[in-house]
Amino acid sequence: MSNFKKELVDFFKNVALMVKSGIPLNEAMVVLVQQSQSKAFTAFLMDIKAQLERGSAFSKALETYREQIGDMSLNIIKAGEINGTLDTNLKYLADIMTHNKELKQKINSALLYPKIVLGLTFFMGSGISLFVLPKLIPLFKSVDIELPLATKILLWVSEFVRDRGIVAVIGVTAVVILFALSNRIPAFRWVYYTASIRMPFFGKLFRNYQLALFNQIFGTLFKSGLTIKETLTATAEAMTNVRYKQALVSATSRLTAGVPLATILGGYPKLFPKNVIALIAVGEQSGKLEETFTYLSVYFENEVDVQTKQLPTLIEPLMLIFIGLVVGFIALAVISPIYELTSGISKK
Repeated sequence: MSNFKKELVDFFKNVALMVKSGIPLNEAMVVLVQQSQSKAFTAFLMDIKAQLERGSAFSKALETYREQIGDMSLNIIKAGEINGTLDTNLKYLADIMTHNKELKQKINSALLYPKIVLGLTFFMGSGISLFVLPKLIPLFKSVDIELPLATKILLWVSEFVRDRGIVAVIGVTAVVILFALSNRIPAFRWVYYTASIRMPFFGKLFRNYQLALFNQIFGTLFKSGLTIKETLTATAEAMTNVRYKQALVSATSRLTAGVPLATILGGYPKLFPKNVIALIAVGEQSGKLEETFTYLSVYFENEVDVQTKQLPTLIEPLMLIFIGLVVGFIALAVISPIYELTSGISKK
């Protein structure tokens, strides 16, 4: 989350409190300018204040910053202005942003350990290839023994890094850049996000994250006074996985035909489990859809929390096995020819 978006959370919370206290919006901007410690955000507040004093509505003033704020946030604010619940809706919006940040932090924290282990393993292998193996290459090539396959592979890697290290670095950098750019291609994003939710264990974690996001955002937006169609449209815009985004966009068009939401979402069984569809159907029938989404939001947030806590326990043995295989391979590649050499000398 960028610094601007981090400050937006506090901005919405503070404006909600001031509006509830009866402070006019333009005066609220003055107070917030005095508290702001960021030049960029101060400029943002001053611009909003100027637009408000020219007679613009709060949502209209914020539309200038649509890219940073997002359509979902603007829809919530517009609904609050229309329904006279601006303070409540701003609080809902701040809650959504806070929950999203917490969910992302849980996922990132869970993935931090394997990233560190893989990074250290890479640096260890690189260090051996750059500083240890080059000193052994002349020895291995001077002896008249058949080198093991592991040694041949390691020697090839070492020579490649030594002779074409710059090419390797450029190649890896190019792959990373191409991957980042390809994420903007719809077909690639579809394949990437489909694979992410079908991975063993991680797929379930990513699905639960999307379901927590969906239920939390939909429940909050619906509670803020938006219609189901408006809520579904805004929720689709806020989803981070393109598969869920596309499913909800498609669901919005079908919803206008009078088909129940549960029936529509039931057409995507790999994205929305049967228990979720059943509870939404009950919520629609009983007129308690808001409570249903609140319950599902809490349920999937707890699922994400449990899985992220379990992840280090499950990954640690796999990481140890991986490190053991890497170290064993390197040891075998280095020690085997030395053993063969010493055995040959002792026989003589």
